[in-house]
Amino acid sequence: MTGGRFRLAVVAGVAALAVAGGVGAAGLRNADAATEQAVSATALSRSSMLTVGEVKKADARRDWIRQVDRGILPKTYCGPASTEGKKVSARMARGFTDEMDAYGAQYVSQYANAATARAAYNSIIATLKSCTYSKPAPTHARKITENRVVKGASGDLTQVIRWYDYPKPNDPGSEAGGFPYAVTLKGRNVSVLAFSEMGPGVPAPNFDKLARQAAAKIGR
Repeated sequence: MTGGRFRLAVVAGVAALAVAGGVGAAGLRNADAATEQAVSATALSRSSMLTVGEVKKADARRDWIRQVDRGILPKTYCGPASTEGKKVSARMARGFTDEMDAYGAQYVSQYANAATARAAYNSIIATLKSCTYSKPAPTHARKITENRVVKGASGDLTQVIRWYDYPKPNDPGSEAGGFPYAVTLKGRNVSVLAFSEMGPGVPAPNFDKLARQAAAKIGR
C-alpha cells in the first residue's frame, strides 16, 4: 500500500489523530481560544514549556515549523485521561507540527499537592498502557515497544511509553506509525509529551532528550 493510501486505511495511525480529536494539524489550527480562560496565568508559566525550536533540534530529520499556543489543545490519541488526572488546579498545552505527517504536543497540569499529582501521574501511565481509545486498521497491528524510566531526567520521575502500529503480513507495503509519550512527575506538576509520526516516530535518544528538556523546565 502506498503512503497516500495509508492515510485512508490506517484509521488508528497518524492521520487518525485529527479525526479522533488528537494533535493533528486541523485540531491544532482549530483549538478553541475561549479555553484560554481556563488556564491559570499565575500558577503555570508557558516559559516552562518546550518550544518548536527545541523540538526541531531534538528531531532534526523532521521540519518542525509550527507552534500552536492557544489555550487548551484537543484531547490526544488516547483521550483526555492520557494527559491529566483528576482534581486539576491549572493546565496549559502547546502543540507542534510539520504540517504534513508529524504532530506533537506538551500538556502540563498542576494539582493542589504532590500526592494528588502523583495519583494523576499513575493514572496517566495506566491509561497509556491500556489505551483503547482508537484501534489499528484491519491491515495493521499494535504493540508497545517502550515502557521505561528515562535516566538523568529532572523531577521525581519520567517515564516513556511508546506504541507502534505496524502493517500485517497481508499488507506489507503500508506505512507504520510511531506514538511516543513521555510523562514527568515533578512536585505537584505533571508534564505529558505526546508525539506521532508516520514510520517508527521520533528516535528513542531524540525523544529522551526532549523528555529531559521538558522535565528540567517544569517547576514544582
